[in-house]
Amino acid sequence: MITQVDRKTAERLLTGAKDIFSLKILSNMKAYDGYDFFSVYGGKGILIGRYYDDLVIRTKGVISEDTMEELSLFLKVCGFKSALAGIETGKRLMAAGWSNAEESLIYKFSSELIPENEDIPEMEEINRNPSLDDVFPILSDGFPGIRYEHWYTDISHKTRHDISSVYVYGGASATVIADINGSVFISLVASKSESRGKGEAKKLLRRLGIFFEKQGKEVSILCKPELSPFYRKAGFYEGGKAITIFSEKQKTIYHNTIHHN
Repeated sequence: MITQVDRKTAERLLTGAKDIFSLKILSNMKAYDGYDFFSVYGGKGILIGRYYDDLVIRTKGVISEDTMEELSLFLKVCGFKSALAGIETGKRLMAAGWSNAEESLIYKFSSELIPENEDIPEMEEINRNPSLDDVFPILSDGFPGIRYEHWYTDISHKTRHDISSVYVYGGASATVIADINGSVFISLVASKSESRGKGEAKKLLRRLGIFFEKQGKEVSILCKPELSPFYRKAGFYEGGKAITIFSEKQKTIYHNTIHHN
């Protein structure tokens, strides 16, 4: 049975985890444990992080049919907007009737994929945690439907508590959502329209990838399939797949807001 679990139990279940699903849950738990809009639920091999109406489903091991039925029922009664899951769990949910879904790719960074003699900025040339009011115009170009109030409240809280970091290079920005357990998850990669074609986002990601790789950390992003060429050029390779399940009324909003994620 899927039931709510406390922070101590969730931390034990997530000890040493490096996958993006665990990182997203851990990041929100570090920021919002004790707030009524965040909670964690667990079942046999399943851990679910809920942030407002967005869910992240982390599965481990072989999930039985009975547990999958419990998960499907949980989704029906919890009133979610989106639910991110691994590819196998997502496909099983789709087979159970959750057909309103979209596939994305998990990409991982390797400096060995960057050609020699490439122009890569130094970390000193990259602005870490600038004024968020300077960052939002970049994001609003890349994510036309992004809501300032929700984004600002979340990211300002996480940067103040050193959970997330925002980086800007020229007209490009990227956000480290989590840097936990020797694994880094990067999201919200965007460029201002007038900066596109200059390679600034690509250079920013390459420098961040190298920076964290030298610390022995694995760097991951989650992106839509059509953005694969961009991330390959930035030094990433495909390391898995994910599926996001949507409530019917939310899919159009998602299509309008996700650019580089």
